[in-house]
Amino acid sequence: MNLRKLLTNSSQFLVFDGAMGTMLQKYGLKAGDYPEELNFTHSDLIKQIHSEYLNAGANVILTNTFGANSLKKEGF
Repeated sequence: MNLRKLLTNSSQFLVFDGAMGTMLQKYGLKAGDYPEELNFTHSDLIKQIHSEYLNAGANVILTNTFGANSLKKEGF
């Protein structure tokens, strides 16, 4: 089902994925690490987490880019 249909179907709840940071910590992300860097260095882990959320019933998954901005970029 596409997003437009999900948004217009008032009889269905739209379920988003959970906290990406919490999941990354579960898989070893340490304080001070940059979660967005894992998109390049451990893309298989990012895909696995997205799959886990979809398998749990999420309709929508968000990208692992919460802190990807020019202010934080200097730390990479």
